[in-house]
Amino acid sequence: MLPKSLSFVLGLFFANAIFAYPDNPYHEHLVDVKTTQANYGYLLEHGDDALLARVHLIRNARETIDIQTFIWKPDETGMFLFYELWQAALRGVKVRLLIDDLSVRAIHDRVANLAKLSENIEIKQYNPVADSIKIGLVKTATTIATQFGKYNHRMHNKIVVVDGQYGITGGRNYQNDYFDRSANRTFLDRDILVIGSVAGDMSKSFEEYWTNELAVFSKDMKDVRKAIETGSIEIPDIAHGYQAPAMFSELSKCASQPACVNERISSKGIRLDQIEFVADHPGKHEDGDDLAETTESLLELISNTHDKIIFQTPYLVVHKKKIFNDLRKENPEMDIIVSTNSLGAADHFYAYAFSYKNKKHYLKKFEWQIYEMKPNPLDFDQMIHPIPQIERAKNHYACIHAKTYLFDNEIVWLGSFNLDPRSARLNTEAGVIIRDPEFYALVESNIKLKLTARNAWPTGPKKKIPVIGFFNSVIEDIFALIPFANLWPFTYSTSYELRDGGVEMPISAEDFHKNYKNVGQFPGTKMTPKAIKTRLTKAFLGPAQPII
Repeated sequence: MLPKSLSFVLGLFFANAIFAYPDNPYHEHLVDVKTTQANYGYLLEHGDDALLARVHLIRNARETIDIQTFIWKPDETGMFLFYELWQAALRGVKVRLLIDDLSVRAIHDRVANLAKLSENIEIKQYNPVADSIKIGLVKTATTIATQFGKYNHRMHNKIVVVDGQYGITGGRNYQNDYFDRSANRTFLDRDILVIGSVAGDMSKSFEEYWTNELAVFSKDMKDVRKAIETGSIEIPDIAHGYQAPAMFSELSKCASQPACVNERISSKGIRLDQIEFVADHPGKHEDGDDLAETTESLLELISNTHDKIIFQTPYLVVHKKKIFNDLRKENPEMDIIVSTNSLGAADHFYAYAFSYKNKKHYLKKFEWQIYEMKPNPLDFDQMIHPIPQIERAKNHYACIHAKTYLFDNEIVWLGSFNLDPRSARLNTEAGVIIRDPEFYALVESNIKLKLTARNAWPTGPKKKIPVIGFFNSVIEDIFALIPFANLWPFTYSTSYELRDGGVEMPISAEDFHKNYKNVGQFPGTKMTPKAIKTRLTKAFLGPAQPII
């Protein structure tokens, strides 16, 4: 039997062995985590920082890498990360990828390749709608028609866990758009990297999904298994002579330099005494309960807030209006600020159409202060990390993709949950709840940048015209009750632009109209196909809240 002193020393060694690689930029924080049971959080606001954090952790993983995501595209970023994961697997690291089934179907030609590359790489897909990956348009249409409930239930969680010690969660999928590297569109998103016990909670959630019957090995899909058995698998590009594109040169160099990672990420960590990971269980749709774990956690925070709420969400489609009606009645002085997308910045016109349809209620009954992101914000260069090799297209646009909710100057809910019916009722979601004024202030400052007149259009009631305004409002309400023919074109709300020399102020201010000018409902997109489809959706698909 070992002496107690030696057992203690060996225990410390093995407890720290996983993360004890040379010049670990998180070392001091990890030591504090071990001795105090605290957690540390590192806000990943820029896409390039979010990618840097992932690549650095992948390169320094010693035992395991677990990744859970909704989308993985085989573009430059997707393939660069596949390559980094394959290199980790060659070192003996166990890599597990859990991807939603619909995304796997979009990359069916890559799945067999990756599954065959290394015995240390395992790929599963969540809730497959068929026993083969490539099923064609006819079978896809038949599946949607006959198994719509199954097809419509998706896994929207985004989690990375490395060696059980480091966790990342937030809103980012795996695609150029999320990491500042798309020429056509940039998703302005938000992640958090954490170390401490909360990373262990993320690991437990991943394990729950990985071992659930809804998670199926991609290599067991009929067409993949046949390709493996017959040896008809092409060797993927990453397995021979892969050269990372120039757009990753700076990042790749930084990821291998602890001092660089420290400067950009780890030195900015915040000690968090109160942080909780929350995730829905697999099969969220099966119990029929609207109040799944993520939904319930948000509703509890909303109902217990009294002074201020800030919502940042790409989609603004409220499922249960009574909650917010009651909130306003109980807290008439509360500030409720919303950061979301304009039609020009939206990636889904269909979801925007329902926000547009309900905007009068949001503004008049909820008394929300809504700011809609401009597709070409003037401070765009502050919202991304510049990548010299990326030349933005003329039609490039920025799109809010972050899902973050702030309460009473202290609490932050950050994760994958959109403010729409899909997140509330259909998709599984995940996130963290942080109670810390310093972290709150950091997140709030990033959101406020996107609310300024340089970057967003405030939306609100049109300037009141006596008599005409009253009758227009009444007629609009009547047409809103007609399920499939809401054709009244004169709406309650509009968007505003700051006048030259104007002073920024809330729409409730007495001098608002002296400082702002009306720029219409869809500034910059008035007669485009996007605007026309939005109007038609609002007019004829009233009862059909976003379901796909």
